Amino acid sequence: MKKKVVMLMCIMVMVCSLAACGGKDEGSSGSNSSGKNTDTSTPEPEAEKIKGTTGSWGIYSEILVPDGMNLTTGTTTNAEDENAVWVKKADNAMNYFYFVLSTEEQSQKDVAATIEKNQTYNPEEVTLKAGDLEWKGVGYNYLGSDVAQMYAVIGDKVINVRMAGFAYNSDYATAILGSIKLK
Repeated sequence: MKKKVVMLMCIMVMVCSLAACGGKDEGSSGSNSSGKNTDTSTPEPEAEKIKGTTGSWGIYSEILVPDGMNLTTGTTTNAEDENAVWVKKADNAMNYFYFVLSTEEQSQKDVAATIEKNQTYNPEEVTLKAGDLEWKGVGYNYLGSDVAQMYAVIGDKVINVRMAGFAYNSDYATAILGSIKLK
């Protein structure tokens, strides 16, 4: 009988410990009362730990290619397009960052269309400060995968990024988006 009581007490302590670990403070995510996420923080120390190499292609003079990821040139229909580049996970091409030259007006239209077409997935307008760049756009979770579409004005150019498999404010996104330099 004594063993059963001790075992029951151990199980209760374990359940209480697991329950205590499960909570998270949702109020500190950078959302304001308008529902828009306005996280403009600088990269966390973790983002600085993303290791990799610096790649280049076309108009992109520098872009971080983290370890375990590859740089792929051009668009899906034209690998020679110097205005587009991909940074993809080597073992899962569905996890990527796709950068393309755009205009601010077109990028704003693309973000608005993405929000409209994905209402089911609760898209949020988001802003991210990564390095010296400010990225604006939309982030949401599509069937269990984080996705985002954002743009930044870099000098006299506008770069639009579509990402899948990464939250817009993840360490990878912050490191890669903050690394971009254009010719």
